[in-house]
Amino acid sequence: MQAAVGLPASEQSGSEPTAMLRLVSGTTRPGPARSEIVALYEAEFHGMARLAYLLCGNTQQADDLAHDAFVRLYEHWDRVNDPVKRRAYLRTILVNLAHSAHRRDNTARRHAGAPLLAAGGATTSAEDEAIWRSARPEVLAALGTLSERQRTAVVLRHWLGMTEGEIAEAMSCSVGSVRTHTARGHQNLALRLGGTR
Repeated sequence: MQAAVGLPASEQSGSEPTAMLRLVSGTTRPGPARSEIVALYEAEFHGMARLAYLLCGNTQQADDLAHDAFVRLYEHWDRVNDPVKRRAYLRTILVNLAHSAHRRDNTARRHAGAPLLAAGGATTSAEDEAIWRSARPEVLAALGTLSERQRTAVVLRHWLGMTEGEIAEAMSCSVGSVRTHTARGHQNLALRLGGTR
């Protein structure tokens, strides 16, 4: 499924990690921490932005969520010393940020009386429309109709290939809940897509 997803705005424009470089240059952390976060950012940002896009369906919001996840990770850099665990912690931060953004967007739409968009974003840009129309639009549109928890579980399982235990940790829930959200997500996708895979 990864190849079927469009590129977030940052990847299309070829942006450099200037925001991260500005963040770390203004801190008093020792040099190794600064160089490690910049290296992690350069290696993982585009993947995190794609994951965020799958979770929220909005390219601008996805880039913001990915940037915010790296900032949060850097703020808590000393909590996790293992580089592998830092990547897992980064995914957890991103999932939590996407969850919070989804709640805020739903609250704003509910109070404004605006309809929910199938793509999951608060607004639809021309860039978002192009991504939704390209590369398996029926799958992306069907993902946009799932509940936030179902969508997160399905994306983490099938796009990142995470285990149920890893998904449970990222979503801050039990393995049983992950199984339930994944099964219901699959069921809803099957209803919407028919025989499409």
